[in-house]
Amino acid sequence: MFATFTDWSMDVPEEGVKTAEEMWPEIQAAGALSMRIVKTDDTGVRSMTMWPDEETAHKAIHSMRAKGATKSGGDIVGSAMGTVLAEFG
Repeated sequence: MFATFTDWSMDVPEEGVKTAEEMWPEIQAAGALSMRIVKTDDTGVRSMTMWPDEETAHKAIHSMRAKGATKSGGDIVGSAMGTVLAEFG
């Protein structure tokens, strides 16, 4: 498994959830297994998307991030990705 994390800045983080919900079928069709979204502060959100492998993630992530930024009006302020080493719970 492979995970991608994207940090977003937007005026109303809850609005970003609506964008993600609208985009989820397209993200899932690109190979995503799941997504979680966490409000990190008044204008911050971090999304975590799980992919079956690194190749699938790399094929999809840049276009998905660009579409998400355009639709939500948010800015990408950081990102990280890597192989999942363990999962608990």
